Amino acid sequence: CGDCTKECDEQGKGCKMRKCESRAEGSCPGGEASVGGEALPVLPPEADAKKAEGNAAFQAKDFTEALRLYGEAIAIAEAAGAPVPGVYYSNRAVCLASLEDWEGARADAAEALSRTDLTPAATKKALFQKCRAESRLQLLEDLEATLRLAGQLGMRTEVERLLGSELSQNAQAPQAATPQPQAAPAAPAAPAAPSVQESAGSPAMAAASQAKEAGTARYKDGDYRGALLQYRQALDLTPSDEAGFRAQLLGNIAAACLMLKRAGECAAACEESLALEPSNSKVRARLASAQVARGDFDTARSTLGLANEADPVLTNSLKQIGSTEATLEEADQALSRGEAAKALNMFANLESTVLFDYPPLTLKMARCYLDLRQYPRVLNTTQQILRSNPTSIDALLLRTQALFRNHNAAADSKQWVEPLEQGQRLLKEALSFDPDHQEAQALRKRLRGLCTKHGELKEFMDSREFEKGQAVIDSMLELCPDNPAMMASLYSERAKACMRLKDWRGVLKDVGQATYRNHSLVQPYLYRAQALQALERHEDAVKELESLLSWHPNESVYHKFEDAKFLLRKHKRKNYYEVLGVPSVASQLEIKKAYRERAAEWHPDKKSHLDEDQRKNAEEMFKVIGEAYEVLTDPTKKELYEKGYDLEGINEQIELKKRRTNGCCGGRPGGCS
Repeated sequence: CGDCTKECDEQGKGCKMRKCESRAEGSCPGGEASVGGEALPVLPPEADAKKAEGNAAFQAKDFTEALRLYGEAIAIAEAAGAPVPGVYYSNRAVCLASLEDWEGARADAAEALSRTDLTPAATKKALFQKCRAESRLQLLEDLEATLRLAGQLGMRTEVERLLGSELSQNAQAPQAATPQPQAAPAAPAAPAAPSVQESAGSPAMAAASQAKEAGTARYKDGDYRGALLQYRQALDLTPSDEAGFRAQLLGNIAAACLMLKRAGECAAACEESLALEPSNSKVRARLASAQVARGDFDTARSTLGLANEADPVLTNSLKQIGSTEATLEEADQALSRGEAAKALNMFANLESTVLFDYPPLTLKMARCYLDLRQYPRVLNTTQQILRSNPTSIDALLLRTQALFRNHNAAADSKQWVEPLEQGQRLLKEALSFDPDHQEAQALRKRLRGLCTKHGELKEFMDSREFEKGQAVIDSMLELCPDNPAMMASLYSERAKACMRLKDWRGVLKDVGQATYRNHSLVQPYLYRAQALQALERHEDAVKELESLLSWHPNESVYHKFEDAKFLLRKHKRKNYYEVLGVPSVASQLEIKKAYRERAAEWHPDKKSHLDEDQRKNAEEMFKVIGEAYEVLTDPTKKELYEKGYDLEGINEQIELKKRRTNGCCGGRPGGCS
């Protein structure tokens, strides 16, 4: 482990020195991913990087910065569709506690405990943070429930030791009514067991009390569905004249529904309970939470009425409504500023804790995914919305935008128009619900124009009217300035038109535009290499193809790379015809005559009167003249030279031919030893 610099057990026994347990989980460089021996889900490296930065900020006691970085790490993981490790929430809970945000610390600690990847040390810390927050918030019944959970995990003694004096202080404090948690991140207080008087009535009441007790036990164990069934069974058994007992059961049903994130059922149960017992502030707070879960803030405030300090349950609920609205507004502002990752993190936290039945929030998250280019997530999210609300124009519009922007087909393929046509069908459906929707009208007009111009482009390219094709591409580019992927494919097609026109510099310009917008395209790099070769920039062409081959190892690219290296050697070789001063169609007699004249002219004996540098130059020239004569007078070598081989390549090909003719051992008797 990076914190204690000791070896960690690979069998899942954790840090041998146990020093990491004294810090916020994951604050050592190794993090929780290496301490517990249990591999976490694959995460984007950016998420781990943000977590590491958060660890550094935490160690520097910059808790605000650490809080921001942990939040961004969670948002990145969620945007990538990867499960968020519990240690991310555990670390953020520690930061929130350091900043005395007890509601946030409690919610994150509960989220961490709901994960299955926590190590024992991380679990103990999460339990401690949750208990500490509940102690500070005076949620004594929830505190006891968390301690019971710690006892089931064999950690109660250690957690109580960490809590220290807080437990003793709270033990002497008067028991306060449990405030309604922020949209049920933690369970509402479980009802007390039925009294002797309740159980001593009719057989029906005895059975109802027994069912209620069974429901309470299941509720405390976290089996909220089982608890709901028991409470409803108890309600069915309770006589209609037992108004007080029925009001309690309806409040319990509301609590279970809230934990199951069934806002509608919770609200209905609360309203029935309040009709029987209007003074129950806990039930009223639960009703407000259910209304907030559906985004109905004004109704929730009306439900709570004018709370006073004498009723901490209603006062705390009002504060939570204000906090939720402020967080939602802050997230909206972050999205409008282009901070999609930050906004997504805030929206996701609201959805998991407070606004869990608020469709507009799901749409906001879909917009974040769109800005983060997580197009499959946009499609999945909008599909879920449309299943429950097929007439959602915003969902249809977002889905179309995702199809439009996630456009990776080549411009010369038939598949290029398919997502555009699908988008037009979606927009047609949206406009059937609101014919005057301006954004849908404008986007549909753009898609229709692109499809029409694509047909024109295909006709011009097929008829070899490349200049007209370029003009059509220019007009298409004007229709998609906000779609880098589509612009990249169009610039690539424009580069191809430039190649047909042998406008090599135009090819280089358009390829640069294409690769700037989508560096994963392969074809533009091949166009660039071909243009560089046409401009006799062979070294640049080889580098281009070598770079392409490094991240796109393909047989076709490999062959083009080898061809480019051959052309480079051909370009660098000496022109033996120019050396001898004869044309490429010269006869053998002309070549021999020219050789004798040039050899006599550059013979070293005739250059003895020159200085040392000039003599060396004459010797090199005399050597080249001999090479030219040797190659051009040998039919085999001359044939290879005409094919483009240099002297080294010629000798390699002749040697290879000998090996093929004589075998690997050169024809020696007895074969290879």
